[in-house]
Amino acid sequence: MNFAQKGTKKGFTLIELSFAIAFISVLLITITLITSEIVSIYRKGYSIKTVNQVGRDVIEDIQNSITESPPASIASFCSAHYSGETQSGSRENCDGETSNKGFYSVYQQYYDEVHLRGSEGDSDGDGYRDEADYVPTGGIFCSGKYTYIWNTGYLFNTDGAYKFSEADVSKLRLNVEYDLSTGGSTEHVSTNNFRLLKIEDSSRAICTATLVGENGYPSSNQVLRSPGSINPAVNPVVNIPFTISVAPEEVLSETDASLALYDFVVFQPARVTSTNRLLFSGSFILATITGGVDIMTSSNFCEVPSNFSADFSYCAINKFNFTIQASGS
Repeated sequence: MNFAQKGTKKGFTLIELSFAIAFISVLLITITLITSEIVSIYRKGYSIKTVNQVGRDVIEDIQNSITESPPASIASFCSAHYSGETQSGSRENCDGETSNKGFYSVYQQYYDEVHLRGSEGDSDGDGYRDEADYVPTGGIFCSGKYTYIWNTGYLFNTDGAYKFSEADVSKLRLNVEYDLSTGGSTEHVSTNNFRLLKIEDSSRAICTATLVGENGYPSSNQVLRSPGSINPAVNPVVNIPFTISVAPEEVLSETDASLALYDFVVFQPARVTSTNRLLFSGSFILATITGGVDIMTSSNFCEVPSNFSADFSYCAINKFNFTIQASGS
């Protein structure tokens, strides 16, 4: 009897085990990469879907607001603010539907200088492009039924994608102050932590209350460059000139993604002479707060992932256009 053969056991050799471990490792890595790509595609698709859906909701909200506004002349709101004044060049500058100064009584958008993060064009090595651009920081639009006040996504970004002259970008946000009357008591409220507020304001009093500059008008430089008197170096303030009973509504709060406006342009409205009704047209750019949104070039896009710490798959951007006629009575 051969006792040596009886005690022998068969098994994998060291080389076979090494090949098996290597195969399993490659398989796990492949599965991880595929899963990560699927998750990234899902996030990107979800972000794009959310931007498109919320954009349509914002257009519907603006449409309802403008549709319910009464037919009237833009100049009438401008001149009504200066009724009783006698100085030369005040009410007269409101006259005419093509008067830009009269248009300021319903729409204003403010800008500030910003540097976009990136290695291209960065000579001082601070991580931001040397060349600066003016980007929208906030604005006001009085539709005739509701007034919209917004702070743009540039002022909410936490990825370090943008560098403003003011290190604390929260100080560049429009700060809305109002008196809220509820339950027999009045509370003074101040907030700048909003993206798109909606306030009932059928007299457009909020817009006319912000007119500044020579003879009470904002100069073109103040509107196109910086907010001027309405927006000092820190803590810019928009005072609502009447007591409200319902707190302003945050239009963008009911979303699952962090979205904000990056631009909101309303063009000089056309007026139908026979009915005095206004035809508003405009556009806005809606995008995620993270991801490095760039609207400072001829195109609107999300910056390449290498320039930002944020997950690129969360970045989505779209531009929406609208044309709406005021048909209220």
